Amino acid sequence: MKRSDQDRLLREILEEGEAADFRAASLAGGVDFLRRRKTRARIAQVCAAGMLAGLLVFWLALHLSSRPAGPRLAVVTAPAAQTDMSKVKIINDEELFALFPNRPMALIGPPGRQQLIFLDHGEAEGE
Repeated sequence: MKRSDQDRLLREILEEGEAADFRAASLAGGVDFLRRRKTRARIAQVCAAGMLAGLLVFWLALHLSSRPAGPRLAVVTAPAAQTDMSKVKIINDEELFALFPNRPMALIGPPGRQQLIFLDHGEAEGE
């Protein structure tokens, strides 16, 4: 089709008053297309954010549950009972540590008021 025939055909189509309807329908179609595209993009963003949040929670749960706990301390205190001081034997630190060989322990507190702390949950090494 020649260019002049195309121009004539186009003028005939547009002169009949359908141009306004055509423009309105074209504009409405374009606006609908852009709304659908924006909606799909927003849905994709929300899904991606949700997946990222889920992965972060999963990673934190794994990371926090696999962390080894610090050393647990077993505190041993003597009951506050009335004792006969004539039957109590006072020993020094070395003698106290010799009573519990192969067990990690510590004396905590100021001199004279120290507490013996076992660091191994009651399990001797090498057993």
